[in-house]
Amino acid sequence: MSCILCNQTDLKTISTKDAKSSDFLNVSVCQSCGMVQQDPIPTEEELKEYYSTEYRQDYKKTYTPKLKHVFRAGNLALERIKFLQNGGISKGKLLDVGAGGGEFTYLSGEAGFTSEGMEPNIGYSTYAREEYSVNIQTGTLSDVVGAYQVITMFHVLEHIPDPTKTFKILSGLLEEDGCLFIEVPNIETNDASPHNTYFKAHIHYFSEATLISSASPYFEVIFSDNGTNLRILFRKRKEEKDLVLPSNAQVEFTKERLRKKGWTEYVFAGKGYMKLFSRIGIIIRESMLPKQKGVELLQSLIKNS
Repeated sequence: MSCILCNQTDLKTISTKDAKSSDFLNVSVCQSCGMVQQDPIPTEEELKEYYSTEYRQDYKKTYTPKLKHVFRAGNLALERIKFLQNGGISKGKLLDVGAGGGEFTYLSGEAGFTSEGMEPNIGYSTYAREEYSVNIQTGTLSDVVGAYQVITMFHVLEHIPDPTKTFKILSGLLEEDGCLFIEVPNIETNDASPHNTYFKAHIHYFSEATLISSASPYFEVIFSDNGTNLRILFRKRKEEKDLVLPSNAQVEFTKERLRKKGWTEYVFAGKGYMKLFSRIGIIIRESMLPKQKGVELLQSLIKNS
């Protein structure tokens, strides 16, 4: 297989096990550009079927969101809205791709955006429409029609076979000077458990360098947050440019980060030893949520924010 980003064939296997199922899963890093990807990459047809029916059940163990999922998604949505506002974006026609249960679509609408969404999972998209009365269609990015001032994609791009092709599609859906907010897991972080890094649902594992490179023909960076997750706010280019690959220094940095990943780094440098206590606190807090509708919970988050 050739690299999806630079088209070179010098790929090195870094994992052969799915962290969720323990099934065989080959993940490789490109020695030329540092892109980390499944090898081989699944087809779009295979993925469309999987995400429309099986994905939420496999990874959330439910066909529609539970109240704890609404609570988590609602808090994350408020963080992401603040990220947009910090970038000077507080209104406009917004599309959330991979909208899940609709929490971000609803809350961004309450914050001043004209928001709608697209979600491939039937159960989650139906829940969003019925619970929040938001405009969320059941489908994928290829089903989107229209023009937007803002597009958001949270933990979606890592599931799509061809990132640069996806950025081209997103650019075509944005108005002139439109903005794109992408969030993906950060493969270079030191605080992700080595036991829970590579799995079937994630086709690509981005560094900041490979994410920016994938977008480079169509988008320029406004600003980024390089933490456990990568959050990057892009602006649409006025005209298409050539792809800019990561520098040799960036590629070597990614390789070094992959070599250092392990339990020692995670427990100490990544403060993994604190995760158990944090998790216990989350479980207790979620267990104390009063029985209520999802929309009522989101309204309470707004009042307390």
